[in-house]
Amino acid sequence: MRILIIIDVSLYMRGGVPAEVRALLGGLIARGHAVAEASHTALAEFAGAAHFALSLPITDRLVDEIGVALKVFKPDFVHVLSMNSRGVTLLAPVLRVHPWALTVHSLAPHERKLAGLHASESLHYGARAVRFLPNSLAWRWVLRRGMAPRVIVHSRYVRDIAVRYGCDPERIRTIALPFVSDASACAERVVSDSPLLVTVGGYAHTKGQHDLVKALPTLLQRFPRLRCQLIGEVRDHSYLAYLRSLAQRLGVADRLLVTPDLSQADKRAALESADVYVQPSHEEGFCLAYAEAAAVVPRLVGTDTGAIAAISRDDVGARVVATRAPLAIAAAVRELLEEAMPTGHMAERAARLSAQFSTCCYLQQHEELYAANR
Repeated sequence: MRILIIIDVSLYMRGGVPAEVRALLGGLIARGHAVAEASHTALAEFAGAAHFALSLPITDRLVDEIGVALKVFKPDFVHVLSMNSRGVTLLAPVLRVHPWALTVHSLAPHERKLAGLHASESLHYGARAVRFLPNSLAWRWVLRRGMAPRVIVHSRYVRDIAVRYGCDPERIRTIALPFVSDASACAERVVSDSPLLVTVGGYAHTKGQHDLVKALPTLLQRFPRLRCQLIGEVRDHSYLAYLRSLAQRLGVADRLLVTPDLSQADKRAALESADVYVQPSHEEGFCLAYAEAAAVVPRLVGTDTGAIAAISRDDVGARVVATRAPLAIAAAVRELLEEAMPTGHMAERAARLSAQFSTCCYLQQHEELYAANR
């Protein structure tokens, strides 16, 4: 099959959409498909894939750029893996005679960044709703009109939002992102006398790191030598400044380690040293960071967003708590630190998640969707 994949984000970013681009392109090529990518830059590791230049930010040039790709590559199916609402509006007429699908990772205002008002959830998210109201209305218009014949999401969380925005549930297909198990992880890791909490996520309000910081005073009463490491890219300098000032105000700055832009090797080392991995996010489309941590860290605490609950289901070493609930995070961490993990726990987790979130299943579900809608 000839598949054209269109991406409107920078592939220089870590995680998220760029990680999926690599998983999907590499997997489809390995399974014998002819794949082309329309993006701002070609991925060097996929020299076998044709590349068509896409200008960022998205403008009216998108119509001509994708028109060239369609004429030259002649795809059997077009997968718009990432695109903003304006881009979808521009593409819909161009793709009308082609079978195609749109992947939606999140919908405005969810996961959008607002610099400021970090001390108040109601003010922050209220102001964000106003700021991104045009984007939210645009997505509602796109989904209600059914511009994309098929919509792919990666979690029940995003599916529910899409339906709430007016998307026909029959058009939606939920395909989980792939999980890679790690046979080297050890469930028998003994909790240290100075427990280390680790979280991974770009420094932005929606990632909820401030809730983890707020949980530290309660946890330090029980574990006075406890440490907490925040790993991530600096996406909002105002939020990072807020985290530091919050830690100072709560008297936990000396127990907090902020480590932006770690290498993959250093991030891996931190996960291997973690006694508990915490994902305090307020919003997630899936949360690859939590899935990656699940492969390494026996004890997990995550909020009920994205696919975190699905990844944690039936796992004795995982706890799922409500979003924006620092005391619930503290209670879950304490419970896990005081509980021994059963022998074979990590092997059971790897087997379960490898079946539920396998790369093979991820690719097969895409192939089935492409074939059924050609």
